[in-house]
Amino acid sequence: MPSLSGIKIYDMDEPCNYTGQALVDAMVRLVGDGLSANGRELNLKGCCVGVNGIKVIAGDERIANIKRLNLGGNKIGDPGAHFLAETEVFSKLTWLELGGNDIGPDGIRDIVKSKVLAKLKTLNLYRNYLKDEGAIILANENELKKIEEMDLAQNEIDDEGFLALSKTERFPELVAICLDNNFGTREGKANARLGKAFKKLDSLNI
Repeated sequence: MPSLSGIKIYDMDEPCNYTGQALVDAMVRLVGDGLSANGRELNLKGCCVGVNGIKVIAGDERIANIKRLNLGGNKIGDPGAHFLAETEVFSKLTWLELGGNDIGPDGIRDIVKSKVLAKLKTLNLYRNYLKDEGAIILANENELKKIEEMDLAQNEIDDEGFLALSKTERFPELVAICLDNNFGTREGKANARLGKAFKKLDSLNI
């Protein structure tokens, strides 16, 4: 599971504040710098592209075959999550990093109900604002059935959210989940560990 070590979260001198041609030019450069030689991985970690930036990037023909996308620390918010969830160019993704993006319950609902993102196996959402509401949405509404690993650390999730996730039947392939540095009581975490969904995991951090 990823950590925040070395990740630059929000530099306000970055492209998230750009508009017009300056934004387009910046996104072209970032794709050129962040795209792997085989065109299957795009690393935009800490670039603060914002929701407008990701919309520009989605139209870049160079990313047509990406399977891994690192958007950690890019301030895309719920509008950006919605855009990712409905934009066909992201349909080949199996690994998605969304840590540090101000995503809340509305954004996570768009992600987990997305038909575009159906191939995802790893979903990293640490340091967002899911809270109990978002955790319950994950537990009750997830349609991304291939998810194997998920990072939900630092999301202000409390006992109710832990319990819902521990009982979910909507992640049949899940083997690892990270929930550390959230809220919740010792008793609540202990109860969650007994849930059917958590007991079958290979790795549980809570």
